Amino acid sequence: MHLQTLAWKLGGALLLLAAMPTVSAQPSAYQGWQWDERDLDATPSSSSEGFHTIHRDDWLARDKALHVGVSFLITLSSQYVYQTKIGLTEGEALPLSIGTAASAGLLKEIMDSRRPNAPEFSKRDLVADGVGILLAVGLIAL
Repeated sequence: MHLQTLAWKLGGALLLLAAMPTVSAQPSAYQGWQWDERDLDATPSSSSEGFHTIHRDDWLARDKALHVGVSFLITLSSQYVYQTKIGLTEGEALPLSIGTAASAGLLKEIMDSRRPNAPEFSKRDLVADGVGILLAVGLIAL
């Protein structure tokens, strides 16, 4: 299989994952703010209408697919720039491209943790970033 064909198929799969609907658990009017044991990793927040929603940090969610896809693309694009435009060898460029994508993911989570409304630092998002980086490294190594 050609590298370009594999990249197109992988990109299509990531787009399909990103299009998955996001699951959001909302307590009913009769339950109020009752926490379920399954929601222990959830963060409560308020929406603009004043209704409370619970944002879960599920492993299989649109957000995780976006983290995988963006980290994948940042790793590939920075590898291209470091190798082709700057003139580094593949061995020199690979750690830099991994560091670039990992830094972007970490900075995004730090920014999320400092939001005034519903701050959240998600370790699961960082794992999804790592999956995207590993997929890109695998593609680069082909």
